[in-house]
Amino acid sequence: MSRTLVTLFASACCFPAFAQTVEQSPPESEPTTQSADQAEAPNDDIYADDGEVDEAVVVQAGPPRGSVIGDIPPEIRLDARDVRATGATTISELLEALAPQIGSARGRGGEGPVLLLNGRRISGFRELRDVPPEAIERVDIMPEEVALKYGYRADQRVVNIVLRRRFRSTVARADGGLATDGGYATGLADLTRMSINRDARTTFNLHGETNGRLDENERDIDLADADGTDLRPYRSLIGARDLARASATVSRTVFGDVAAALNGEFEHSEGRSGLGFDDIPLLRDTSSDSAHLGLSLNQDRGRWKYSVTGNADWSRSVTLSDRDADTTDRARSTQSSGDLTGTASGPVLTLPAGRANVTAKIAVSTLDQDSARRRGGISASNSLGRDRSAASLNLDVPLLKDSPVGRLGANANAEVERLSDFGTLTVVGAGLNWSPAQRLDFIASWTREEGAPSVSQIGDLILETPDTPVFDLTSGESVPVTAITGGNPDLDADTRNVFKLGANWKPFDETDLRLRADFVHSVIKDPIASFPGPSADLEEAFPERFLRDGSGNLVAVDFRPVNFRESRRDTLRWGFDFSKPLKSARPSQSQIDQLRARFRPPAGARPEGAPPPADAGPRTEGGQGRRAGGGRFGGGRGGGMFGGSNRGRLTFSLTHSLTLQDEAEIADGLRLDYLDGDAVNNFGGRPRHQVEMQAGWANNGLGARLSGNWRSATRVESDSGDLRFSDLATVDLRLFANLGERFDLVAKHPWLIGSSVRLEVDNLLDSKPKVRDFSGEVPFSYQRDLLDPLGRTVTISFRKLFLPQRFRARSNASSTTR
Repeated sequence: MSRTLVTLFASACCFPAFAQTVEQSPPESEPTTQSADQAEAPNDDIYADDGEVDEAVVVQAGPPRGSVIGDIPPEIRLDARDVRATGATTISELLEALAPQIGSARGRGGEGPVLLLNGRRISGFRELRDVPPEAIERVDIMPEEVALKYGYRADQRVVNIVLRRRFRSTVARADGGLATDGGYATGLADLTRMSINRDARTTFNLHGETNGRLDENERDIDLADADGTDLRPYRSLIGARDLARASATVSRTVFGDVAAALNGEFEHSEGRSGLGFDDIPLLRDTSSDSAHLGLSLNQDRGRWKYSVTGNADWSRSVTLSDRDADTTDRARSTQSSGDLTGTASGPVLTLPAGRANVTAKIAVSTLDQDSARRRGGISASNSLGRDRSAASLNLDVPLLKDSPVGRLGANANAEVERLSDFGTLTVVGAGLNWSPAQRLDFIASWTREEGAPSVSQIGDLILETPDTPVFDLTSGESVPVTAITGGNPDLDADTRNVFKLGANWKPFDETDLRLRADFVHSVIKDPIASFPGPSADLEEAFPERFLRDGSGNLVAVDFRPVNFRESRRDTLRWGFDFSKPLKSARPSQSQIDQLRARFRPPAGARPEGAPPPADAGPRTEGGQGRRAGGGRFGGGRGGGMFGGSNRGRLTFSLTHSLTLQDEAEIADGLRLDYLDGDAVNNFGGRPRHQVEMQAGWANNGLGARLSGNWRSATRVESDSGDLRFSDLATVDLRLFANLGERFDLVAKHPWLIGSSVRLEVDNLLDSKPKVRDFSGEVPFSYQRDLLDPLGRTVTISFRKLFLPQRFRARSNASSTTR
């Protein structure tokens, strides 16, 4: 595996044979006008290739190209420079940077946003995961109600990523990182080839990553064995892991007007960790393989939009765990799944305020999971499966338009779902969206949803793991117990009622400041919960889940999921986002001349693929080409490869989540208050306050981004005294330099065009959770390095977008002949 990673790394660093060019054109449906000054200014994108034939300027009223269905405006809109200002080099990093803005308090927990590409459904995240951020024209962040218009449920925000019309790139990236406390290192290599030409898109990606093993003796961990035997060098806090992945996505127009995308992926990973020592080191080896195939079809016919998405997935994992010097346990799991979803959206009638639109969806899916294990010489196996069919309908009705009270619309939705192993479930909901004034929007919605437990929650193999440390809140001590985990076939479906009131306000026309707030009230009947840590109330409600010996010592706990009776939660999530353009420096004439001299082709020569001077592209009124005035290497009024006068960005975002109520009734007369003394899980209660902060500055090729998260302290009551969890603040720092935008360097070293370097420090302050019992001591299972063994890490990254000579020469030829 290591040899594979070395080969991949070498390929990523020595792959200059591909070209990278970007062409940015005004959105086709966006209102566009062009003055004489603008006509003379070149494209201000640093990766633009002026050798391509420009598209004609189209003046057309309406929403921007790639907009979502309906008239709900974006809560936040980022342009290409806002995206670059995050310093993100992947779509995953971009979504992480936008986490405060795309989070939702409505879902079941942990859901990511609904992702759209150019306003259309996609088969899944893999279809756009390898898209370079430079290919993004803009990002629209929409409220949860927009998800209904695409056949999703209204419990996730919507992120619509709009790509440029034309783009070509080959991107190589290499990362190396380590923990400042030592003992842990990581490496990554990634190579992506992408091209976009209007509706044709192709992406190829090779990815590899690795990390070392971190053992207990490399951190401040106390001895656990009463006899003083030091097993820490043989027990892992983090296991070693190697991963390799290859993927491809091809998108074309078929049958005349159907946008089709097909993506495939294969991934292999291996891992190793230490379990202890018994004559020999005891190890756990894991190996997993997965394959994926995704398909999306989208068609616009008149005012109707149709889509079909499908996925087929297969995965297999094998785990070998040494029990002692002579016995090795084995676990194997194989899973295959498939899904197919069809949606249709369009107008059904015309009302005085506008068109009423309907979205209909039909979906089917299947899942099969086989598991087998051999533990202590005893073998067991099981086979699980679930077939699902669902149909949903969403209706959007405009009620008022340009009225004295503004714009008002309503929606209603319903879904019926049939599960082969559980029966029929339903979802119904309704909502209102009101805009009393420009830049001010309110949304209210209600949803009643029945949700089934997952296949794993019902049917996973029951496992007994001895010597698992837990904190017994009854005795006030950390004790080793036999932990029972697996599925619970007696689980019932839950019924969730959620009400949301949201607001979004841009108070100033000229200042990019947006205020947002969401209040969410949820009541869940029969909620499905992971069994939290032992407590007196839980032991009273579920006595069969706890086993104690004759002396009252806890010896076993059944942690399988359960149904509580009811839960209630109220959350207020509010914040603001601010962005300001910054003036950037311009290259000097001597630096422009240096670049032109380096890339000017021989006299009379025309670079391969370059159009003749007479066909240099369409002309605007007055006879000036849209990119006359210097092309890629500056000049004119734009700045060419170095951009215009406002390339920089200053951004700041703050989000505060305030939990007003979080309670669960587990049985008659027994209630858990997660905000005041009861445990959500083994990591304490629910923080009342959580704050997410993002601050960024980028200009002249340099940038910095600071991310911070803070949660308030919690406590958990016990018969022997309270267990206190301190508040926790973590800060991440990212410093980056896009060397291709540093024209002083590029004029001397043109190979730096398209290059960037980045320094990341995660958990800058090396903050870790602090837990104290009633006596002020740290319980054994709550040692800081057990809760967070990694601590602060530092990563250095180098990234290169390759620009072969023939495209550089073509760019220069087009700029000198126009």
